[in-house]
Amino acid sequence: MLAEYASQMLPELAEEGAAILDTLETGFRACGHKVYTPSYRGTDQDEFRKHIVRTAQMCDAGIVVAPDYLLYDLTVLVEAHTKNLGCPASAVRKAADKLSSSLLLSDASLAVPEIDPATGPYVLKPRHGCGSEGVRITHSVDKDQLADDVFISKFISGEHISVSLVIGKSVLPLSINKQLVRINKSIRYVGNVTPHQVNNSDAVILQASKAAELLGCKGYVGVDIVLQADGTASIVDVNARPTTAIVSINRVIGNVAEFILKARFGQELPAFVRPTGTHTFLKRTASGKPY
Repeated sequence: MLAEYASQMLPELAEEGAAILDTLETGFRACGHKVYTPSYRGTDQDEFRKHIVRTAQMCDAGIVVAPDYLLYDLTVLVEAHTKNLGCPASAVRKAADKLSSSLLLSDASLAVPEIDPATGPYVLKPRHGCGSEGVRITHSVDKDQLADDVFISKFISGEHISVSLVIGKSVLPLSINKQLVRINKSIRYVGNVTPHQVNNSDAVILQASKAAELLGCKGYVGVDIVLQADGTASIVDVNARPTTAIVSINRVIGNVAEFILKARFGQELPAFVRPTGTHTFLKRTASGKPY
């Protein structure tokens, strides 16, 4: 079973969701498996959940891709009815809480943006948001005016990258990706370039791997990082699910779905993979033009 939420339920993220769905569906079929997706075509979340249950019950394994604030509940449904190919629900819940996960990583001596800094610029971030959605940058902040689900962190200058991993008995680094973002009063993700070379790639991958493992992640994981000028890899988000970068990784690495299956069923993962070429994914506006 392969269920992808955004392609159907979130118009603003539908293009990314559809690309992830197509990548995984093609990959699982290439491995020789039958792939079923929930047949619901509407906007009712409860009906979507019911279709996940029905589809999961007829399948040997399944994975759901959804925004972080919904992913825990949907993963619980998958785990109740079939083998989950994604991150465990317990890890999804930890990663989805951006404030708690940042504090947990900081306590483990991993670099994260400072929480409640004394000076700006500040980043206002939904505690249970998804990617860059709802993230704002400001030079002054009135805490009394903030919504309950928003927390404050320090804005960090640097290069926006992500690290894509598959975690099973071992950790397989798939790639470091350059994130294409537009920064003004907000941070907008507009695409990625895969792979991307950085000087301290081993250290960056190690930081990302530690972060994902601390949260208990398994399967495909994407770790968002701001790489500062001094080489510090500051972790801004751990995505316990397939991210948009998987579209490009699949083009330059090979069939990522095969690695996800191997990780879930305890098979050996390669120590490393070697990309061939580069691939750029660009989000497009409603008119079809790149952002």
